[in-house]
Amino acid sequence: MPKQAADKKTFLDSRSKRAESGKLIYKIDCSIQCADGLMDTDLLEKYAQFLTEHIKVEGKTGQLAGKIEIKVEKEAVVINKYKPLFAKRYIKFLTRKFLKQEKLKDYVRLVSTGKYDYQLRYYNIHLDEEAAEEA
Repeated sequence: MPKQAADKKTFLDSRSKRAESGKLIYKIDCSIQCADGLMDTDLLEKYAQFLTEHIKVEGKTGQLAGKIEIKVEKEAVVINKYKPLFAKRYIKFLTRKFLKQEKLKDYVRLVSTGKYDYQLRYYNIHLDEEAAEEA
């Protein structure tokens, strides 16, 4: 058998390169809800704590030491990853779980605004009400 293990090349994608240089930063913008008073700094801190407790690293929760840094900056939560340990979609999953726990899921949704950015937005309920009134 040929030596495949010795010839095996390691695959590095863009996430790996960005993470190793400390530039893999995900930002969750909550400015709309903070301006309306739906969310305050206490709830943002609680959200950051929720992410810290629930993000799984290598199959275990709460093992973030030196690999992931979560902090609150003004009206946003910033997640800085030093290794590509999970997909961006995982952040959306945990955020939806948090919103359901806080009973905000019926009013707010998480929308991707960029490659590394999310924003909490309201559902467009008023458009549905106007259509119902016209009919």
